[in-house]
Amino acid sequence: MFRKIYRAMVVARVGSAAAHVVCNMTDRQLAETGSDRRTFPMDAMKRMEAEFASKDAKQSTTVSIENSNVVLEAA
Repeated sequence: MFRKIYRAMVVARVGSAAAHVVCNMTDRQLAETGSDRRTFPMDAMKRMEAEFASKDAKQSTTVSIENSNVVLEAA
């Protein structure tokens, strides 16, 4: 539960920071990134959510390996 609250706060802060950044960017800089003023904050928030999802996927595969009582050793 706390993880969900924390992540929601992080994603909201990323969106807020991206909105402030976009105010200081020129249209040319935004065009180079492939974004515009309307979509830049939402794109940043989606990237953060994707990072959290990939971290969860990585942890879930690690947990399933640990639970199977298999010891893996590098050669």
